[in-house]
Amino acid sequence: MSFRSSFAVRRTKPRKAVSRSPLKLPAEELARELGPRYQTIDARIGNQRLVYDILQGVWTSGGNVGTPVTSRGLMKLEKTKKELEEDNQTLRTKIETLLEMLAEVTAEYDVRRGA
Repeated sequence: MSFRSSFAVRRTKPRKAVSRSPLKLPAEELARELGPRYQTIDARIGNQRLVYDILQGVWTSGGNVGTPVTSRGLMKLEKTKKELEEDNQTLRTKIETLLEMLAEVTAEYDVRRGA
């Protein structure tokens, strides 16, 4: 038995490069957000793009991003919004009913336990 072989340093396989970023962003967006262009701030609000230049200290319009919403698309969005608001109202009513039932059962339990 060789004394050196049991204590020899073994080489390990190289590890795969794993992103250490907790942000789960696509590479393009990650490069835009955290890239080397640290002199400018790129903000997108709706389909408008605004760029802030730190060196000059001014906001400039970067134009439109994406496609504008058509009137038909807007009507569809309003319909979806109305349906979601109705669903929310229904769920709120159900929650209120369940809370009232829970309060009633709790009160009955307290009365029976105290008697």
